[in-house]
Amino acid sequence: MKKIIRAVTFVTFASLPLLSHAEDQNIQATIEVIAPLTLVQTSALDFGTIFSDSTTNVVVATTDAGAAAFNITGHDGDSVNITHDNTATMTHSTTSDTISVTGITTDLTTALLSTSPTEVKVGGTADIVNASSPLVVGTYTGTFNVSVVYQ
Repeated sequence: MKKIIRAVTFVTFASLPLLSHAEDQNIQATIEVIAPLTLVQTSALDFGTIFSDSTTNVVVATTDAGAAAFNITGHDGDSVNITHDNTATMTHSTTSDTISVTGITTDLTTALLSTSPTEVKVGGTADIVNASSPLVVGTYTGTFNVSVVYQ
């Protein structure tokens, strides 16, 4: 009886490849190439002119004339996320004196791109209260980072 079961088992497993069925299918692959994002600064964050004995902070809102502005261009119809540094440091042109910039903000945190450049405005606060007093006469400049990425 064991020989018969072994023979049936062998015949069953030996015939399995004859019962299998293969199917081939071509699968499509695609890729879309889009334009990279570009950022172009059109105006700097301008806190204006103050006196060396000033003791109050200077605030520039995103709606003010002194707000920085930049244009974003990229793939029409795609959305982007906009992030930025929250603070920056402006340094005197000839000394090591500094004025902090705090509360940096943009009028947009996301944007839907179109065929025209998308303008983003940036504001902030020149922290005069915590700067060394009296302020050293001259020009203070600094930079901060803005990042834009496709969603």
